[in-house]
Amino acid sequence: MISSGENVVRGVPVDVERKRIRRINLRVSADGRVHLSVPKWWATLREGEAFLLSKWDWVLKRRQEALAREAAPRRDVTEDEVAALGRLLAELHGSWAARLGEGAVAWRIRRVKSVWGSCRPRARSITYSAELARVPRELAEYVVVHELTHLRAADHGAAFCRLMDERLPGWRLRRRALNRLAR
Repeated sequence: MISSGENVVRGVPVDVERKRIRRINLRVSADGRVHLSVPKWWATLREGEAFLLSKWDWVLKRRQEALAREAAPRRDVTEDEVAALGRLLAELHGSWAARLGEGAVAWRIRRVKSVWGSCRPRARSITYSAELARVPRELAEYVVVHELTHLRAADHGAAFCRLMDERLPGWRLRRRALNRLAR
């Protein structure tokens, strides 16, 4: 039986915590650690453990992927790659902003690895990750349209999805491809 805190389940370290959440959550972090969050008020640790074990094949697969990524050193994006990305983004951002009627949108490139892009709608400012230098053009285009769409719909709700469907049909396939690259 698991308990709150650090546990070992079938030889794998698992962090368990009770939280004020609605659902049992299970994730595998980039370093291969397994995290299980169990709702404080309506679920028991036994139910959390049952959920964990029902997803065990998924846990092992994600953990193996994470450990393989961690073992393979990844080089930083070079200045030449950032410069090439800047030229590509200038073209994509400019043409899409004009097509969508979004004038005066500032953008920049930063060396961040956790997100592909971020938008500050009130400031009308978009930040793109330098890691986009490593993705195909059509996936970079998806990120540009995604971030520009946040100027009209700040979250990822129904309005956002509706706008994305209008603006870039097939965007979900591009999102899946991009997410596969992030793993």
